Amino acid sequence: MDSQTTQKAVITTEYLPPISSFWLMNRCEELIIEHCENYQKKSTRNRAKILGVNGVDILSVPLKKGKNSGMLITEVEISYDTDWIANHLHAIKSAYGNSPYFEYYFDDIKYILNSKHRLLYELNAALVTFFIKSFDIEVSILPSSNFIKEYPNDIIDVRRMHFHKRMIEGFDAKPYNQVFEEKQDFVADLSAIDLLMCKGPEGIFWL
Repeated sequence: MDSQTTQKAVITTEYLPPISSFWLMNRCEELIIEHCENYQKKSTRNRAKILGVNGVDILSVPLKKGKNSGMLITEVEISYDTDWIANHLHAIKSAYGNSPYFEYYFDDIKYILNSKHRLLYELNAALVTFFIKSFDIEVSILPSSNFIKEYPNDIIDVRRMHFHKRMIEGFDAKPYNQVFEEKQDFVADLSAIDLLMCKGPEGIFWL
């Protein structure tokens, strides 16, 4: 995919989505978010990577017990049996409390998480909207109306990306200054929260 080509793409609903997802959005006129699939475990649907002082931390949104893997993604409910929101906010604050743009964005993220959305895809949608606005990305987002197993070749389909081996064709992670760069090498394609906290609205230039 050419870095300047404008195309349609289809992607899964994602929690604190990776930078590469917004890189893709920034090259699309229209983005389809899959609402007609079944939930799949160990994916960006309810997991995200941030960079802490000791390396990559994985944040996972707990789900209500049941056969989530066979459940329609728009029916998957978030569990609040544990105080995971406080844990995620603490992890984010520990990771980015000293970042240049922490004070500008943390309260917005805190507000979204504390809204306690019942459904996973609703939480993810609120976060995506926040990031798109913060990065000033212009893209039309539509939910899928039916499940299409194989899209035509002119639509970029990244629904089957592995959580730990994510690779969107054409995406080249350009390094930027990260919070703990003096202690560890640059880590690519973390949650977009990493880019936002470190570069703020200028993050668009890395997308």
